[in-house]
Amino acid sequence: MKKYYGLASSLLTLLLVGCALPEPPTHDELRSSGQFAARNLDDPALRMFIEGNTQAPVKTWPPRRWSFNQLNLAAFYYHPDLDVARAQWQVAKAGEITAGQIPNPSGGPGIGYDKTQPYPLLIPFNFSIPIETADKRQLRVEGTQDRSKAAGYNIIATAWTVRNRLANALINDYAAMESVALYRKQEALQKPVVDIFEQRSAAGQSLSLNASQTLVAYQQTLLSEKNAEQRQVEAEVNLASALGVPVSAVKHVRIAWDDITAEDKNDALASRSYAEALRNNVQLKAALAEYVAAHAALKLELAKRIPDIDIGPAYSTSKSGDIYTIGISMTLPIFNDNEGPIAEAVARRKEAAERFNALQAKIIGSIERAWAGYKAAFSTLKTADQLLAAQQAKAKQLASQVDDSAVSKLPMLLAQSEIETAAIARLNTQVQWLKAKAALEYALEQPLFGGHVGRLTQADPRKGKP
Repeated sequence: MKKYYGLASSLLTLLLVGCALPEPPTHDELRSSGQFAARNLDDPALRMFIEGNTQAPVKTWPPRRWSFNQLNLAAFYYHPDLDVARAQWQVAKAGEITAGQIPNPSGGPGIGYDKTQPYPLLIPFNFSIPIETADKRQLRVEGTQDRSKAAGYNIIATAWTVRNRLANALINDYAAMESVALYRKQEALQKPVVDIFEQRSAAGQSLSLNASQTLVAYQQTLLSEKNAEQRQVEAEVNLASALGVPVSAVKHVRIAWDDITAEDKNDALASRSYAEALRNNVQLKAALAEYVAAHAALKLELAKRIPDIDIGPAYSTSKSGDIYTIGISMTLPIFNDNEGPIAEAVARRKEAAERFNALQAKIIGSIERAWAGYKAAFSTLKTADQLLAAQQAKAKQLASQVDDSAVSKLPMLLAQSEIETAAIARLNTQVQWLKAKAALEYALEQPLFGGHVGRLTQADPRKGKP
């Protein structure tokens, strides 16, 4: 009996230690609004992140003019969507640990009575050691590894989305900035013409239809200028959101617009094929990994038709002596042979396959639509360039015929104003082309702005910083 009490005491101690509650994690992952407001583009850690990605030193910090590549890396450094994608990957990786765990044995004391014995009280200890068969643990691990792979691809897909939002935010910022400048220049050119017509009206002269239209156009220019100024404010807010920083962080940022507005060589774009785009598309890779995970899940359900084994050694003691027994148990496939879970796994694998097929068709359609939109927008831009050049030539010809009289200057002033009207139309066409280019880059998942995407890792580049 002393041996029994010693064993019971040891098991009770082990049970209490195993059931001890761990300390809950702290909440330092949660960030306050004040920490977000403290983000800026002057952070030395951001400089190290950019230099590490570009493998080149940043000579002046912060840069006098930010390139698209530098802003893109700043978005990769700060944007919360990438933080979420990395956290989802960490959840998937933790699932690998769970899938690879070996089931714990179970056991515990009991009490029995044997009236045939002089000392009928029995105190048994029963154990159960589960043994998984048919390589089920490895199949679980394979499935979770494929889901981790899909989550890893999702980080890259999120990065492309972040890059696309940044590109569109920069395009809108550029459009608003240039619109304000062009409308102000047009206002300055229209004002002398309006003054001439107002002087004529004050002198009692009736205004022609063209003069009335010029006055209306001047009012429209003033209104368009105000609208452009409002768009510029909104574009600044959207740019900060695309970078994952507060608006105060982009207030004094100057941008190298050539990275955004540079025209492409058609032969360089033509080298990007559908096959290459589909082969390297990370969304498709993620969908394929999900399909492989669904196939592994089906294999696991099929393996469950082979029952697991529980080995149950037992020990009991009484004053009559010690008793040792061992038993083996398993689930008997009498009422079902796991047909339901197998059918569900087959259906889920079919669903994963159809999701892959649908996504592939969607991506092909997106690439074709983006290509068509890009080519049409580029052709329209060339037409706008020609119209602007023609208007400039007309104004130059009129300028050579001007003398000092106000009457002689009027046609030239009108022609110069029409140049700005053509320039505004050309800007609108350029913006449509840039947006088509951004859509094509996103569809192809190949850099068309700046020429560099940056390296991504599953680790948080800020390492706990706000």
